Amino acid sequence: MRFTSEREKLAEAIGVVQKVVSARSPLPVLSGILFEARGSSLILTGSDMDLTIQYAVDVEVEEEGAVVLPVRYIASLIRHLPDVPVHFHTLPESASTVITYGASQLSIHGFEAEQYPVLPQITGSVRFSLPQDLLKAALRQVLFAVSSDDARPIFTGVLWQLRPGELRLVATDTFRLALRRLNLREEPSRELDLIVPGKALGEVARLAGDEEEGEVEVVCGDNHIFFLMGGVKIYSRLIAGQFPMYEQVIPREFVTRARLITREVMEATERASLLAKDNLPVIQFTIQEKRCIISVQTQAGWIREEVEAQAAGEPMEVWFNARFISEGLKALGSEEAELSLTGPLSAAVLRPPGDESYLSLLLPAKPPRGEWEE
Repeated sequence: MRFTSEREKLAEAIGVVQKVVSARSPLPVLSGILFEARGSSLILTGSDMDLTIQYAVDVEVEEEGAVVLPVRYIASLIRHLPDVPVHFHTLPESASTVITYGASQLSIHGFEAEQYPVLPQITGSVRFSLPQDLLKAALRQVLFAVSSDDARPIFTGVLWQLRPGELRLVATDTFRLALRRLNLREEPSRELDLIVPGKALGEVARLAGDEEEGEVEVVCGDNHIFFLMGGVKIYSRLIAGQFPMYEQVIPREFVTRARLITREVMEATERASLLAKDNLPVIQFTIQEKRCIISVQTQAGWIREEVEAQAAGEPMEVWFNARFISEGLKALGSEEAELSLTGPLSAAVLRPPGDESYLSLLLPAKPPRGEWEE
């Protein structure tokens, strides 16, 4: 294998795929990045077998071939090379690669490409496309509610529900829930429910562009899903199992509603959280007719802040986990927030006012007891 590339272009490509490569993988070859020179392209692949990212860049290929190079060395070396053209030459019948830059050279010992696991082909019975910026924003609105507890794998993923003209994204860690509806421009060939790992979707959100013209093609199979956008391909296995019946926990009627300025509530919440207990990070929201009082009192001190609110219904006092309510407010992506309550210990709903395409649900915390006592 022989090819020449701009250092900056190569560093960017390595940075894209190395996120899923572990230098401590139990399968040694998976601790490296697969380099494949074909035609006029270099295709880089990083994988942990559950999640795979491929990135193609244009390079000057002199001789086609492939090799796997250890991520712990190749990523750092390319990042620290001078900004000059970089030439790769894999020695015949060897996994050693000589890298030439200017008048200097270095050599890295890798693995033969034949040792790298064969990756699945892009196949699937259901295909559709979404604007990159739309999918990126939608994922950021639900990923905060994904669980990090691997003992319950169902909750570490996001439910994708394909329905006529609509895609629903649902995530929950059992303490909170986020639901985002997206309109589809084309009808899916059939209805489909699948659970996509949050880790994979985090990479999709990271790599998706903010431009309106960019498209993401989604290909759904029975046990896998592909995301294709430009020169990037992301493959992920699906999570097997039955997602909980989330519709049943979303309240339909409320006793208190408050319309708030999102930034004001987020800033007051952040300040109040600084005095909350580390092992009990809860703060109180008191909803009254024209104001919302955010407060907490602990051994460290107390804070009480008032923000303007347009409230309707019964006055209400409710406690929230400070981090959970902050993340829910941030995910709204709107200047105003509508907080709807069913009771001091019943599910609360956050949504942008007048927007039926998104909501997040949050279970209040129990009022702390004896928090002021020594």
